[in-house]
Amino acid sequence: MEVQYVGDRLRELAAETGVPGAQLAVYTEGETLSLATGVRRIGADDAVDTGTAFPYGSVSKAFTATVVMQLVSDGDVELDDTVAEFLPEFARPADPEMAAVTVRQLLSHTGGMLADHELDDADERSLRRYAAAVAATGLLHRPGEVFSYSNTGYNLLGRVIEAVTDLSWQAAVESFLLRPLGIDPYFLHGPAASRAVATGHAVRLERGGAHPVEVFLPPTWAPASGLGGSAEDLVALARLHFGDSPSAADLLDEDARAEMHTPVPAADAFGMADGWALGLARYGGADSGWLGHDGTVDGGTAQLRFHPGRRVAVALTTNATTGTLLWPRIVAELRKAGIDVADHQQPVPDAPPGQQPDPARLLGDYLNGDTRFTIARHEGGLRLSDRTGLLADMTLHGPDGLLFTARRTDADEAPYTGRFVLDGATGEAALMQLAGRSARRERPAAR
Repeated sequence: MEVQYVGDRLRELAAETGVPGAQLAVYTEGETLSLATGVRRIGADDAVDTGTAFPYGSVSKAFTATVVMQLVSDGDVELDDTVAEFLPEFARPADPEMAAVTVRQLLSHTGGMLADHELDDADERSLRRYAAAVAATGLLHRPGEVFSYSNTGYNLLGRVIEAVTDLSWQAAVESFLLRPLGIDPYFLHGPAASRAVATGHAVRLERGGAHPVEVFLPPTWAPASGLGGSAEDLVALARLHFGDSPSAADLLDEDARAEMHTPVPAADAFGMADGWALGLARYGGADSGWLGHDGTVDGGTAQLRFHPGRRVAVALTTNATTGTLLWPRIVAELRKAGIDVADHQQPVPDAPPGQQPDPARLLGDYLNGDTRFTIARHEGGLRLSDRTGLLADMTLHGPDGLLFTARRTDADEAPYTGRFVLDGATGEAALMQLAGRSARRERPAAR
């Protein structure tokens, strides 16, 4: 692979997509190619280098899952143990079925947990109090039946790590995983970083501008989204999953790695990936062998893909909302260079001409815990909104109009993909799946 060419294309594509700074790391044939471009913060002269730390967002979950599997390897945890066996907060949950949720189900987002749970005190740092608050809520669906992406579930796994190790989640991740892999830790809620950190940016391409934004993340969400680092650090995690990094066998045994790479039958991650294993998404179809995770935070993105059989890994970190637009361009360039990295592209066929279904049966409010999505008519089409300020224009696809794409009006990002599931008795929408999250319809809106 021509280093100069790839470096030039990274710089050019970052400029095309309005990304102020980015890193790309590629591991192949036993060597790591590491590249960086741009600046850490718009308007400043501080260049991004290969050691700059970027917030990982949800790629943090891959690290949390790996630590859980280390505990499984050590015999401290069984995958089919219930969370209640470790957490006294779950001894008498408000929903009795919550006591049956297992570690395996939380790892694969099939535990029925709500997508998000926030405490009244946004500065609360106790995962014990977080778990107690979650236990006082209900489930979205019965454990083990449906995939629904859940930050809540991974924050609970952080609490399991604390209960088993008698260490904080942060201390456990640092001592069990990061330090042994040679990674200089960067936590969003932790001591001041000993390395340079990139600032996130909201980008609007048609306006030709980007402005810095701060990352908002409750401290109790750290196990789901609170870790950061470089693209090289993500490759180091991937190499652990290959079994060829230094001390790999001591950190994660072969059985644990195989378990993490095996697809979970109930984990249909529509709109996000081609399947899900334990802590890792699967890309490129059932038999491709490509694994990884994506992450977004306020003003930043991270992508990780790796193939254990081929010993190939690719990681991209950016400090812009438009990192989601840069990633598919990078994938295309790598494929030209002979690295057939897999990605997920959900097919959304157009409706046949003249057969666009009436969207009235889809209107209304859709709930996932405290998250409320509203679908309403807007200027001859449909608009999706929520209480956080999300506004997205929806386009229906397919002969039945149940597939959709949603493109944000307030930010330049890759469109979301989703689908509706109908109530067989009424023919009305009963469930919406958006970016891997399920939301139940509360009531039909006025037509």
